Amino acid sequence: MTTWLGATLGAVDAGSITGEVKFIGPPPKFAPVTVSKDQDYCGETLPNEIYLIDSNNGLKNAVVFLDTALPFTPADPQKLNIIENSGCQYVPRVLAMQKGERLRVRNKDPKLHIPHSYLNERTVFMLSLPFKNSILDATQKIRDAGMLKLVCDTHAWMLGFVHVFDHPYFAVTDDKGAFSLLNVPSGTYTLKVWHEDGGVRSQEVTVSESGDIRANFEFTKKVMN
Repeated sequence: MTTWLGATLGAVDAGSITGEVKFIGPPPKFAPVTVSKDQDYCGETLPNEIYLIDSNNGLKNAVVFLDTALPFTPADPQKLNIIENSGCQYVPRVLAMQKGERLRVRNKDPKLHIPHSYLNERTVFMLSLPFKNSILDATQKIRDAGMLKLVCDTHAWMLGFVHVFDHPYFAVTDDKGAFSLLNVPSGTYTLKVWHEDGGVRSQEVTVSESGDIRANFEFTKKVMN
């Protein structure tokens, strides 16, 4: 057995962390997104997708991840992640990937899109996709882990997020707010969840040598001072 920063790794000792992220209380109300260009195709307004909450309060597009130093686990260089410009929005709005995986951006609209990503204030990639079904690779531009903010230089309202991790222990919640982190070595970890408006929540979890655990998170409406 090997120990590092509170986590104990065995050769075959691994489990899973599954759970749900929920929004408790009345969902926040945001005005529809105003379309300022290419209204002939994009429409006058678009749905605001900051909060996507199902009938059981499950919160979609929250990123759940281990925030603990972990031994190096190589990424699969053949795994392909795709973000689409679709209906003048990013689909998916939130994507998570491991550094070393592939990332491509595809334009499904008959309009020029220029996806432009930033890590903090630094440009990571900027792509010009002038035609429908055009696709470009951004893999070689992604050199560091971190959260990339994704905008479009031709459509000011478009917004997306690409979370790049240096380990494979992360997930994005689905339509029901559910997530699953698989093959987690036994040990004690800080488990965090991020939401673009809700912020970050964290809790300590312990994965035993014998199996799987559940961990749930809750967001609530922000209280304005």
